[in-house]
Amino acid sequence: MKLIWLAVAIIFAIGEAMTPSLTLIWFSIGAVVLIFLSSFIESILIQVVVFAVISIALLVIATKTIVKNDETHEYNTNLQAIIKKTGVVKKDIILNKTGIVVVENEEWTAISLNGEMIEKEAIVEVVRIEGVKLVVKKIK
Repeated sequence: MKLIWLAVAIIFAIGEAMTPSLTLIWFSIGAVVLIFLSSFIESILIQVVVFAVISIALLVIATKTIVKNDETHEYNTNLQAIIKKTGVVKKDIILNKTGIVVVENEEWTAISLNGEMIEKEAIVEVVRIEGVKLVVKKIK
């Protein structure tokens, strides 16, 4: 029976190597555990149930841990680097309308943080990004 569990472990390991997610590895680990437990458990049905319980438990625990860690991760993209940078208004930003702001030699559509009018040539700071628009505030 140990050879069968070894084959199952190898099959799941190969399957894991062919996929980008960490899903099948837990079944491979479950099969490795059963290589040792099969010495103590004679019933094949009980071995299969223990294999399923161990593998699914590992999968659930790992998935919850990964998802929990992923929720607190801040993805730092190149766009995030523009936040808190200053720019120059090239087209007036008027009430509830977009204007044009140049930040680091790139033109962006922008809206005012407080809905206030910001005139051409004013210096602004990027507060955040909403979609493809910068949200800016006038530097006093």
